[in-house]
Amino acid sequence: MPEVLSSAFIERASEQLPWFAAVLLVSAAITSLVSSERRRRLGLTKFLLGYLCIAALPLFAVIVLRSALREGLEQAGHGWWAALWLSLFWMVIFIVVAQWVVRHMPPTRGWLRDYRQAGRDIWRDRLARWFGIRSRD
Repeated sequence: MPEVLSSAFIERASEQLPWFAAVLLVSAAITSLVSSERRRRLGLTKFLLGYLCIAALPLFAVIVLRSALREGLEQAGHGWWAALWLSLFWMVIFIVVAQWVVRHMPPTRGWLRDYRQAGRDIWRDRLARWFGIRSRD
């Protein structure tokens, strides 16, 4: 695996970082626009931190890590198919481990919990309004 972390890996990762930042920025802006109620309940900072806990790791893995790993594996002498499947495998492992860490380690655990709780509260209120159920609060 050390030969994979060559200059090709680093070069490809640095080429992909601007694309990752652009996609993350656009997705955060779109989510902020369509989730105005959640943004209002949490405040902009907690809203963005919660959203980034959900979106940043998979986007990073797909855009930056996988392409850089595939490039590094090809440079290390692996064939195209082998590089494709190995990079896919390591991308999935990264996503699973990183999301476990985000869900269980402070402070991201709190940001994620607040973000999800706001979504549940919004849907509970929305369904109660649609079905004419009075709130217990």
